[in-house]
Amino acid sequence: MHRALPAGNRCWSPFSVAAALCRAADVAGEDTAPAVADVLRADVGRTAKLLAVAADEPAVTSADTIWVDPAAPAANHPDVRRLALDEHAHVVINEVVRELTRGLVPRAVPPGAITPGTLAILVNALHAKGAWVEDFPEDDTRPRKFRTPSGKRMVPTMRRVGTFGHAARHGWQSVLIPCAEALDVVALLPDQPLATAELDGDALADLVTGVRFTEVDLHLPKVDLTEATELAEPLRALGAGPLFDSWLLVEQVLHQAKLALDEHGVEGAAATSAIAAMGWHDPREALVVRFDRPFLLVVRHRGTGLLLFLAEVVEP
Repeated sequence: MHRALPAGNRCWSPFSVAAALCRAADVAGEDTAPAVADVLRADVGRTAKLLAVAADEPAVTSADTIWVDPAAPAANHPDVRRLALDEHAHVVINEVVRELTRGLVPRAVPPGAITPGTLAILVNALHAKGAWVEDFPEDDTRPRKFRTPSGKRMVPTMRRVGTFGHAARHGWQSVLIPCAEALDVVALLPDQPLATAELDGDALADLVTGVRFTEVDLHLPKVDLTEATELAEPLRALGAGPLFDSWLLVEQVLHQAKLALDEHGVEGAAATSAIAAMGWHDPREALVVRFDRPFLLVVRHRGTGLLLFLAEVVEP
């Protein structure tokens, strides 16, 4: 999915997309579950349970709403809200999402996305926030060189010498920055240019979970990413076609995500709208890791391992 997004800065929430797909499969019926399982590469029921566990943490807020037009057949579901899905409906839906995401996603459904044939909209809204176990000193944040595809730029870069999780294999380095809450942030730096670097699911899991805690002199750019994308075609390409051909007839899957890192922690929010017609410490010298070229960011829920956010930072 990540590689199917437009080139440049990429930011999306695997968690929010998975939550929306699980909910859509639940509403559309069992015939769509195998296709959704293929996309998630996991059982739909088990994934839904893990999502619920992660969403029960104070650091994570996730909510699903199903907006159904009065003209549609009645649905007996606790998350269903009746709403005339006309040209004004997006205002109501967006206000609910804005509140759930603490204002970070103000427009999950843009004007014009709802058409006369729209009978239902399934929305997942996600918010996650975690403070670093130890802050980055603000007086150590300064402009430092970052190599973008178009040349070197000076970008605000944080620095802290301390104990971090670290791994170096598969052609990548990873640095795990723990939060006081149930979140981890993992920054992944490729040995070669990011555009040509390869990283499969097994290698990513190893780099995220197989770290050793050691002394690191970490240089990390501040990040503030906001991205919006339409996911229907990427999801079809991954095998979710039955979801778009079921009686629910999902026509659009709109996704927005925002992710910010600063000296004090990480905060992210996302909304996915499916619009349907009916280790140990090593006391050696600090290892210097400079994120001074395009890199990946992962925000995960520590207990379940679910990926809340996945970002590609090309232009900080």
